[in-house]
Amino acid sequence: MGAVQVNRFRENRWVRGGLRAVATGFGAGRFPVAPGTAGTLVALPLWYWSDGWGVRHLLLLCAVLLVAVPAAREEMAATGSPDPGSVVIDEIAGMLLAATGIPWGVRPALLLFLLFRVFDVFKFGPAAWLDARRGPVYVVADDLAAGVCAGLAYRGILWLTG
Repeated sequence: MGAVQVNRFRENRWVRGGLRAVATGFGAGRFPVAPGTAGTLVALPLWYWSDGWGVRHLLLLCAVLLVAVPAAREEMAATGSPDPGSVVIDEIAGMLLAATGIPWGVRPALLLFLLFRVFDVFKFGPAAWLDARRGPVYVVADDLAAGVCAGLAYRGILWLTG
């Protein structure tokens, strides 16, 4: 009774190091200039591999979403920052969410990349509301909102241009 429970999994240095590596996009978040853009670039080969739809893409997206919040939490704790620039797993998740249902191609990749970066940097609507909150869930959620907006804008542009 009364014994303190210890989560040995979270105290393991290998787990913490692995989560930090995932949070930084295996080093992309440590890029000195525009780490968010570097993190978004990491999502492009993942989108190419999964082709934007089907079971492979959904499993990849679920895996990234599953690890994104714990990874962001670990990097936040290690850096002491409420929203460290080195956390780019949120950009990877947002870009993969934006690419859901869009088959890979050079032109779609360029347009969606630009749209996602615009929505991620300028934080319109729900992304701005989420960005104003603190915590690892909100660090990831604002980029997911930017991904939804970028995906909708891409589809709107396709609809308008035929």
